[in-house]
Amino acid sequence: MNKKKLTIKETLSLAWQKHQANDLNAAEKLYKEILRIRPEDFQSLFLLGSLFAQKQRFDSAKKLLIKAIEIEPKNLAGLNNLGNVLNELGDASKAIECYRKAIEINPNYADAYNNLGVILKESGEYKKAVTCYEKALKIQPNKINVYNNLGIIFQEYGEMEKAINCYKQL
Repeated sequence: MNKKKLTIKETLSLAWQKHQANDLNAAEKLYKEILRIRPEDFQSLFLLGSLFAQKQRFDSAKKLLIKAIEIEPKNLAGLNNLGNVLNELGDASKAIECYRKAIEINPNYADAYNNLGVILKESGEYKKAVTCYEKALKIQPNKINVYNNLGIIFQEYGEMEKAINCYKQL
């Protein structure tokens, strides 16, 4: 059989299909194939870094996401995912920097507000966390995970009516 060699664009598309289908090993192999040919390919760096985060290979994810952000410093998803990875690695202060930078670039980026709220809640800054969650919901009123996070805080503070209202949105 004569196998047609895929272009980088076709390989990236196939890798993303595998990634979405949760065939992470096949996707990883394809992303790495692209990076062997084009080591500065932002999409492959970002997606492979995100894939490593899914596989809980956080050190590898961090390296790739940092490299991706060096190429596209204003990429919101890259900053957000790097923040998530840094938080998983126990570096909350650097994670907060990533989320705040994403918010600075785009004040309407709900995911960064939500993730910043998570870290603030974990560090006991409940009022600031509530503010972040409320901003996220103002931007994207249908974000179920934010209602859940907000409900948890209200429940912990004994504000049961507010908690129930949040949980009703789930």
